[in-house]
Amino acid sequence: MPQSPAGLRVGVVLPGRESVVEPGDYPRHLGQLAHTVEELGYDSIWAGESPLARSRMNPLLALTAAATTTERVGLGTAVLLPLRPPVHLAHELACLDRISGGRLVAGLGSGFNSPAAEAEFEAYGIPFGQRVGRMRETLEICQALWRAEGKPVSYEGRYHRLDDVALLPVPEQPSGPPVWIAHGGEKMLERTGRQYDGWMPTSTTSQAYAKGWQRVGEAREAAGRPEPDVTAAVYLSVAVDDSTEKAEETLRAYFRAYYGLDLPTMRTTQGIFGGTAEQVAEWLGGYIAAGARHLVLRLPTPDLHEPRYRAALERTADELLPLLRGLA
Repeated sequence: MPQSPAGLRVGVVLPGRESVVEPGDYPRHLGQLAHTVEELGYDSIWAGESPLARSRMNPLLALTAAATTTERVGLGTAVLLPLRPPVHLAHELACLDRISGGRLVAGLGSGFNSPAAEAEFEAYGIPFGQRVGRMRETLEICQALWRAEGKPVSYEGRYHRLDDVALLPVPEQPSGPPVWIAHGGEKMLERTGRQYDGWMPTSTTSQAYAKGWQRVGEAREAAGRPEPDVTAAVYLSVAVDDSTEKAEETLRAYFRAYYGLDLPTMRTTQGIFGGTAEQVAEWLGGYIAAGARHLVLRLPTPDLHEPRYRAALERTADELLPLLRGLA
């Protein structure tokens, strides 16, 4: 998804947990929903991962369905967890990049620090304390295999080793899908600026986002990389309604149903805002002013029924997107 530094892209997160919490035929309509997203004028479609802690649809399968019914929109993971063996992940992402015609962004994160997340990693045989190091090695292996274009690759790390492994098919995009990091730790900010392609945190405030993005930029400059090499993205939850009060009601109900947590607790870890389209645009404008050029928006609804999501999708496109294009 190439873009100029001055451009602004706006994407939306597909419903995933809805198919688990509310039984129904929604997953069979994922392709149709993705087509609707494209027709409404959004720039990208995203899917997140949590097999056990907050069970939902497999993001790579959801994005495969989206890839077959769309032509223009970018497709991205927001985010994958370091649960898969590196070669397996490299192969899956390469195949999806080919299926989508080179529209894939690989967003990865290490997950939230919680008992449920720790149990999720343990169920996959991965000690929770090793997840960041394993994510780093997994990405190094994926990128090495993609850049080798089918030639053998060897690798020696703390957690993984390869001896003359050749991967096919090669991704559609040269060197593989762009890798965007959701992690906000100091070391990962520096690493993102040096070697990855984008930063996509869930920053609770635009001020916190500006501080992190500045650190990424400093590392990028120190590495001699040009500004367009690293995309400034941000993952935020927004509810557009007739008033702040109605939007806040939606947010409270959604996060209670989704996470089983109250809204004040959720706001300590994620950027969340509700109000009229004008109020939401003003809030998002703070992130744009701080440098964000790709907004990944989750659209909370009063419940986890898919028709509610379609209504939020259409209203956000009609009322919010024109305001955001004006800001850009």
